[in-house]
Amino acid sequence: MYKHVLSPIQIGPMKLKNRVSFTPVWPSFATSDGRVNRELIEWVRDIVKGGVGCINIGCGCVNRNLPSFVTHLLRMSEEGTVNEMMMLSDLVHMYQCKIGIELFAINMYGGSFETRDTNSTKPVVELDPTFMTKEQIKEYIEDFVEAADRAVRCGVDSIVIHGAHGQLPGCFLNKRINERTDEYSAENMDNASRFTVELLSAIRERIGNKLAIEYRINASDMVEGSPTLDEVIEFVKRIEPYIDLLHVSRALHSEQKLAPYMNQPLYYPHGINIEDATKIKKAIHIPVTVVGSVTLEQAEEHIANGDIDMVSMARGLMADPYMVKNAKMSCPEKTRPCIRCNNCINITHYKLAPVRCSVNAEMGMETIYMNVGTTTPKKIAVIGGGPAGMEFARTASQRGHSVDLFEKSDCLGGVLNMAAAPDFKADIKNYLEWSIRSVKACDNVMIYLNTEAKPEDLNEYDVVVVAIGSEPIIPQFVKDNPSVVWVGDLEKGNATVGDDVVIVGAGLTGCECALSLSKQGKNVTLVDMIDEQSFGSGGAKFNQVALMGLLNDNHVKCIGNVKLVSNNNQLGFEHNGQSMDLAYDHVVLSLGVRPNPEVLSTFEDCANEVIYIGDCNTRIGTLYNAVHTAHEAASVL
Repeated sequence: MYKHVLSPIQIGPMKLKNRVSFTPVWPSFATSDGRVNRELIEWVRDIVKGGVGCINIGCGCVNRNLPSFVTHLLRMSEEGTVNEMMMLSDLVHMYQCKIGIELFAINMYGGSFETRDTNSTKPVVELDPTFMTKEQIKEYIEDFVEAADRAVRCGVDSIVIHGAHGQLPGCFLNKRINERTDEYSAENMDNASRFTVELLSAIRERIGNKLAIEYRINASDMVEGSPTLDEVIEFVKRIEPYIDLLHVSRALHSEQKLAPYMNQPLYYPHGINIEDATKIKKAIHIPVTVVGSVTLEQAEEHIANGDIDMVSMARGLMADPYMVKNAKMSCPEKTRPCIRCNNCINITHYKLAPVRCSVNAEMGMETIYMNVGTTTPKKIAVIGGGPAGMEFARTASQRGHSVDLFEKSDCLGGVLNMAAAPDFKADIKNYLEWSIRSVKACDNVMIYLNTEAKPEDLNEYDVVVVAIGSEPIIPQFVKDNPSVVWVGDLEKGNATVGDDVVIVGAGLTGCECALSLSKQGKNVTLVDMIDEQSFGSGGAKFNQVALMGLLNDNHVKCIGNVKLVSNNNQLGFEHNGQSMDLAYDHVVLSLGVRPNPEVLSTFEDCANEVIYIGDCNTRIGTLYNAVHTAHEAASVL
């Protein structure tokens, strides 16, 4: 099924056992002074044991004299990193996998990615070549060369020079960023490519053919002043003699509206860079790999067609490191799908914290879970077959417990059945189907549908796990109004609306409902008591930016500081305290959910141990919370 993607490939002096590589990411695993730590080692181990051909470690900064605020990034600028990096290389090689290290020059100013979009006249990039002296240019080339030399001594198999997403080499190509007028200007390709050619030739001169040299490039920066694709191809031909593999991506970190094009949310199609990568490959003679939410199926098709040579991915392999082994064993249905929620990126790039995954609770927490001991098998009742209940049942089953899973409706999935309804939520639907399929495959899990478990009937169990979710917030004054519809009923197909719709509640669910209805041709107005800049919050920043852009493209009218009120038993709206008129056929309520403490309290004494997981134990219901609270609880029983 995956004959081509699983075939070996030669990349310069490095031979890979298959054509899937883990693309460089910033996991925020390293000591505070930039050395390899146990967290990084175990994170890497969990990825490479799943069968990937190569793992590229990001981000290895090359800057000399780094400021104190640069923490938890590997410092390839310092000799002390070599010792621990060699240990990491040896670990990777144990799994017949190759290892690369990404080299880049980091911004010398503090702050997360959220602070970089200053709305200035030009992108705020890591290092602006406009203001670099020629001596500084020479020093940065020396920094990269010294880091590459250390990489050789670290025992890695390749280095990846980061020239995409606003990193230093790529900035010389962009006329809007590079305002120089000397021989390093962007006025012509001789000048624009000069820095990168000097950099790569200097690295090749120092390390020879001891390592593969890879280069990450933007097919387009997606801003005014970006080189055209033809100019990018001209540039690649100039650096081709010095590199062994080209990575193709797009967009800049520095402009928030472009961020989703680097780490595509579930609203965007898979494989967005394949077309550009195909055009580049036709013009050059070295292998090409591509990033951009590429599925294994897309990779197989386009490698077979000769469009690309490899695929590079990160989020899919963090959601399930065994993707490649499952494909090799002809059981791809076992692979846990990535839902492209971008929580992983949000935590590292915006919160500046260690990486986590919404659907893979152990990813990023390997050192915590590796200390979880054995357990005595218990008889467990799980009340609720939503995402938390299913995650708990799977995990408890794997630890040897016997689980009875009770779901009062006729199907598993809970709120995910609602969340997966829109066409653009196919990634959520894939995860839902995997979750149901995998829990049904557990030998010691019995599933009872259409069964509402009563507290008084649970005395026989050692542990009762309550995963009944939350209830929608619906004001009393709208409950009998025929023109008011709860968003859940609408998305599950239990209700319909007219052509003119007002959605009250601009959280993630409300915004996604607005997008879905607008795509159906409805006239949609989205209102909330919060300001418009906060619409769509509650998830990853990348996804919020993408979602709000799509709402604008689909002509959804967004109004902040609006309150739903009752005037003489009539539905009304107030904007900044003043009455306002909004025409509608139906009002859709998306005001969030909250636990029902009265119902929860009935389970308090039904067993010696009662555990509450998922939405019923939090004010903010997310899939991350459901999966993590469930997995954590099941892992320590």
